[in-house]
Amino acid sequence: MSVISVVGGQWGDEGKGKIVDVLSSDVELVARYQGGANAGHTVYTEEGKIVLHQIPSGILRDNCVCILGNGMVVDPEGLYEEIRQVSKKNISIDNRLILSHNAHIVTPIHKAIDIHSEGKLKNPIGTTGKGIGPTYVDKFNRRGIRGIDLLNLEILRIKLYNRLESAIENFEIPLALKLELEEKIESYLKISEKISIYVSDVYEIIQSHLDNSQKILIEGAQGTLLDIDHGTYPYVTSSSPSTGGISTGLGLPLHRISRHIGIFKVYCTRVGEGPFPTELQDESGELLRKIGKEFGATTGRPRRCGWFDLPAAKFSVQVNGLTEIALTKLDVLDKFEKIKICTGYMINGKIQSGYSSSMCNLQEVEPIYTEFPGWRTSTVGFHHSENLPGKVKEYIRFLEESLGVPIKLISTGPARDQIIES
Repeated sequence: MSVISVVGGQWGDEGKGKIVDVLSSDVELVARYQGGANAGHTVYTEEGKIVLHQIPSGILRDNCVCILGNGMVVDPEGLYEEIRQVSKKNISIDNRLILSHNAHIVTPIHKAIDIHSEGKLKNPIGTTGKGIGPTYVDKFNRRGIRGIDLLNLEILRIKLYNRLESAIENFEIPLALKLELEEKIESYLKISEKISIYVSDVYEIIQSHLDNSQKILIEGAQGTLLDIDHGTYPYVTSSSPSTGGISTGLGLPLHRISRHIGIFKVYCTRVGEGPFPTELQDESGELLRKIGKEFGATTGRPRRCGWFDLPAAKFSVQVNGLTEIALTKLDVLDKFEKIKICTGYMINGKIQSGYSSSMCNLQEVEPIYTEFPGWRTSTVGFHHSENLPGKVKEYIRFLEESLGVPIKLISTGPARDQIIES
């Protein structure tokens, strides 16, 4: 049996899509367990650049069945468009895409609530406006719309109009939006009917793969530092991207997972608001953003950039029980004369070596850095670690020894074959 989980170790956008694409070449099932269209997993194949928001990255491999798990909140309109885009790349999804009948469904009402509520906040969270948060709220309020509801359009219509009325009555959205949303609901129903063919009970499918010792790859979205419980609350997502979310998001026992792979960029980025101790608001930050093309795959917003945060990474290793690490975007650092790694913090005049998700409540967090000489040579396309420049090896060795977990994969460019595996 081989079940592997892939989770983001930072604030998302670590390059999970590429790593899942690489690892899915010889697996039978790839499953998402949380989040929704707020994810943006970018993969470069022979067909060019492909950005996936809801469909697991394994869809790019003919050998994979792909599951949207019960822990996700799925947008039928976005999913339909994504299916169309994937199909244009000559990728077949027939009998390969399955939407859990227990997954909760994002509606136009949720998107309107998301945008309206974010606009009213004095200190906005910086949501994607995709309706993710409001859909999870409805789930836990036990009034959500689920995948199974797509199988009966009359019931779905009733639930949608009832939800619209309650949203207006409870001042979640203004009355002025009612007519517009009624029109969107009718269009939404047509799309939902087309998506309904993918709805099924995924539990039996997952269990069958486990019983037959078939390889399963679990694909996380966002990152551990955005986890609703373990992240920098309230500047977090509405789900659990950490490995703890896998069991509830798929109905898969954690003890069946043999490898937990954490994905980390060799620097840090963050989209939206929230604490970011190593953020660079200077030329180095601009250079990271420019070379790394750090703009959100979902929102297009420029990402905040900073040096690698070692205490935060250690926290992710511990929370997720990581057994190995994949480093991405090594080549982005090729032009830097000096490279820094944060090894601790100065907080209110005291040195702190450990990370705390409550740092957003503190007045001052000053990173303490260890500096490394840059290698100033291209690492693009390297396939063997022994061929890397000595200064690169020194940088990687420091990370590996500090984190206490082996670095098994190193991405050396955007293409799927630009990777070092050990």
